[in-house]
Amino acid sequence: MKIKYLYISYIFLLFSSCASTLEEDPKSFISPDKYFNTEAEVEAAIFGVYDFLNQVSVAEWQWFFLGDMGTDISINRNIIEVPYQYADMNTIPSAYTNMWQTYYKGIGAANLVIAKVEASEDLSTDFKTRITGEAKFLRGFFYHHLNLIWGNVPIWLGELNLGEVETLGNSPVEEVREQIIKDLTDAANSLPGTVTQAGRVTSWAAKGLLARIYLLSNQWQKAKDMAKDVIDNSGHTLLTNYYDVFDWTNKMNSELIHVVPKYADVKGARLHSYSSPRPFDDNKNFNFPDGGAAIRPDGKLSTDKNSRNPGSLFQGWGQYQTLKENYESFLAGDTRRELWWHEIKFTDGSSFKFTGGGSVGLPGRSGYYNLKWIAWDEAPNNGGRDTQLQRLAELYLIYAEAENELNGPTQEAYGSINTIRRRAFQDTNHDLTGLSKDEFRQAIIDENRWELGGEGLRRWYLWHWGYDVYMDAAEFAKESNPRLYENLKPHHMYFRIPDQEIVKNPNLKQNPGYE
Repeated sequence: MKIKYLYISYIFLLFSSCASTLEEDPKSFISPDKYFNTEAEVEAAIFGVYDFLNQVSVAEWQWFFLGDMGTDISINRNIIEVPYQYADMNTIPSAYTNMWQTYYKGIGAANLVIAKVEASEDLSTDFKTRITGEAKFLRGFFYHHLNLIWGNVPIWLGELNLGEVETLGNSPVEEVREQIIKDLTDAANSLPGTVTQAGRVTSWAAKGLLARIYLLSNQWQKAKDMAKDVIDNSGHTLLTNYYDVFDWTNKMNSELIHVVPKYADVKGARLHSYSSPRPFDDNKNFNFPDGGAAIRPDGKLSTDKNSRNPGSLFQGWGQYQTLKENYESFLAGDTRRELWWHEIKFTDGSSFKFTGGGSVGLPGRSGYYNLKWIAWDEAPNNGGRDTQLQRLAELYLIYAEAENELNGPTQEAYGSINTIRRRAFQDTNHDLTGLSKDEFRQAIIDENRWELGGEGLRRWYLWHWGYDVYMDAAEFAKESNPRLYENLKPHHMYFRIPDQEIVKNPNLKQNPGYE
């Protein structure tokens, strides 16, 4: 049975409502002392914590935009929605400033589950261990995102009282990471090694995230060891074909380590709509097979049943596009380029191709759509396309980078990165060899863009490599996004803490550069 991310009344009322709701008469809530008594009640509570992964800012389109827009990967046609893609870090829309509250509500829900389950005398030890492991993974995951976005954030481990966080001061970046590592280590030691229900995390999901965090904090040996453990022992394997990893019908495939399942009409996906072209104008810039129109004059889809209908793709907003520079940087024969392709191909061999001009900057579009998240025939903002948060290929790149930093470009480092390249090119003719340590590091930077681009990770890796590397990326994208190169500053590593949080919490300090 798959997880159904239902709105559990207790968790929903306490954590998924607006902050003002927290001031209501507490008698309207179910008492936690009367709730965490049976396994069924606890399962419902942990599903309520998982439900925060469906928030658009936690593991959906807003999170992916944060990681890719304003890098050398992607750009959005909507400048109001994502001004940070131009390193305009002071003009942050309310949709993003509300992230702070969303993450801390999720943390509060996890705190409550941990406290109540650990204190319970009615639950079996094995059950308590698994549930607290899940809650600690989710709390560590939420803090990981907070730490990447804002850096010095308050650490809140207490039970129930969300208002408590409004009096806490900033914790140093290193202390936040230590808490994340502690939670994920506990989770890795508590969780099962195989998926028991689609979407429920495993010990390997915890170890995969630990490997990433160790790498981002330059703990090379720990990153290498953790990545090797996942690669060698998890049972996850690379798929032979890169495209198959992102086929929305190929759910829970062997390469995927952490996945958020999506269910139309329950918790429908939205990311695919932001990746898909727009129905009212983008279709005019495509050439279609046999000269047929994809969209009828009344705006409805064509009813042509002779081949897959291209119109079923045009149900989104056309916002998740790649830079022209990124697309053109792929070497000939690299199959990964096809997932940024501006020519959509069908199984019968026909295709349609973007023919429009214009810049990807202001205004216009590139035509290079992010096909990683495309889902044919899925309803806008309500599809069944799962969200993929980590996959095994990232662990190969983590291992290669860590090994290079520790020992230079050894045979093991080459073996790891070349495993990724052999799948991309479907041959061994593009294996890397004979590089210096610095050249290998640059190869990792490039391979990360080609392999993981469009998966919401690029911003965080660029800052890990340093401001100079980020500026190199901005210069790489200068033709399409000149304002990024002009505006990017070292303090943009972290976002501006929402002003409303600073106003209501005298102990919370703004990040440097935004005072």
